[in-house]
Amino acid sequence: MLCCRDLKSGGIFFLALFILGCASRQTSPKEKYREARELMGTVASIDVCRDNQNKEGLSAAYAEVWQRLEEISWRMNVFDEKSDVAKVNNAGGNPVVIEPDTYQVLKDSVYFSELSKGAFDITVWPLIHLWKESAKKNILPDPSALAVVKEAVGARHVGLLGSGKVQLLHPQTKIDLGGIAAGYAVDEAVRIFRAQGIVNFFIDIGGDIYAGGLNCEGEPWRIGVRDPRDRFTIIDVIGLSNAAVTTSGNYEKFYEIQNQRWSHIINPLTGYPQQEVVSATMIAPTTEEADAIATALCVLGSQEATTLVNSMDPSYASLIIIKQVTGEIVQFPSQSYEEYRLKN
Repeated sequence: MLCCRDLKSGGIFFLALFILGCASRQTSPKEKYREARELMGTVASIDVCRDNQNKEGLSAAYAEVWQRLEEISWRMNVFDEKSDVAKVNNAGGNPVVIEPDTYQVLKDSVYFSELSKGAFDITVWPLIHLWKESAKKNILPDPSALAVVKEAVGARHVGLLGSGKVQLLHPQTKIDLGGIAAGYAVDEAVRIFRAQGIVNFFIDIGGDIYAGGLNCEGEPWRIGVRDPRDRFTIIDVIGLSNAAVTTSGNYEKFYEIQNQRWSHIINPLTGYPQQEVVSATMIAPTTEEADAIATALCVLGSQEATTLVNSMDPSYASLIIIKQVTGEIVQFPSQSYEEYRLKN
């Protein structure tokens, strides 16, 4: 079993998704090659099962991937003053022109907001800031202050004017692409590898995962879903080939106010942290989709989230986990999730 690190909260912990080994049905498994780097506030690792690629060609493909990921990392980082995100946030409501890739991610973000009826929202940053400041003071946000901040939240405040031009339509609106940029970055790495003829690979940026082709034993990549109550326990195993998976949840990151834990995932519709869902695992054709929708599922709650995924085609699947007041864990799989679950 291979674990990964996430540096977003300043520490190292096991992710909700694990790469699992599997018994080989072949006598000559392909050679696995791996590179990993700290990137986007976490660790990015990339495994490739070598076919006929020479080492020089593989090294060149990796170099192109890392260069592209580094570019996305700073360009879409809310904390980098040189980034496109900072450029939009610091424009004072004036239109600004940003790079085409960031503009496309903004456009996709608005789509996911509409798809999830506002549950996924890149303008939730002012609410996140309010809760962070409240946690520092160990007090709940003042309801009147929260109501004022909420007015600045909503995809309706993001004006996409075409030709890369963006305008924020409320003076307090700020955008944050933290819930989608890593997924987009993984998809860019996928694009580059496939353009180089590399088809069997596993890309993981802080738990945003794409499984390309087959693993080095010639089988679908096996990924374990962690029990949110115990970081060392696997509660389910899925098999993926040419598909993405991401898990969002409140089991590792949270606000603690007056001895009570509050999820770090804020419901943009209420202004308060979501409470019911412990984790939401989303399988999708692209990692950007899995990344954004997984966050939305946490906000929507088990019933509405599962209904949303069931309305999609079978290439989309989800597993929602809630923790009842008794401490019991209850799973809500979507209709197509069983197609990905591996029988042990």
